[in-house]
Amino acid sequence: MPDDLIFRISGDAFVLLPAKVYDTMNGFTLGTQGDAEAGGILIGSYRGNHVQVRQCTVPLRRDLRERYLFDRKDRGHQLAATLAWTKSFGTETFVGEWHTHPEDFPTPSMIDRATWGKIVRRRASPIVFLIMGRKGLWAGCGHRGDVKNMSLVSADSP
Repeated sequence: MPDDLIFRISGDAFVLLPAKVYDTMNGFTLGTQGDAEAGGILIGSYRGNHVQVRQCTVPLRRDLRERYLFDRKDRGHQLAATLAWTKSFGTETFVGEWHTHPEDFPTPSMIDRATWGKIVRRRASPIVFLIMGRKGLWAGCGHRGDVKNMSLVSADSP
């Protein structure tokens, strides 16, 4: 299992991605799970300028999974976010989304960027976007109508 990952959004704003969440997402890039794209949402909290991811949803029964497409259609993702919000008394919420690409080092497609643009325009808070590949991941953050790459600052050792 990797260490926790810390990404810089900008200046003094960071995203914490726990190793357990990374490991869950990465599991969908391997073996037969990697034959079709997978994805879900990221649930976490905003702590000042920072985003702390706490969990992710995984592909559900009604989601569309194809070799080069993942479409989140199952209501279970929204239900997971609502449950997290309720249990945390409003501190945990939807903070982003993730999906896989069938390539070693992924880059966002035109469809990814168009979809993210719609999400970012509807939200005031920063939104985290992750694409898992077989050997690496792409990380970005959308805020104020724009999605920019995030840089990996460190892998936090326990």
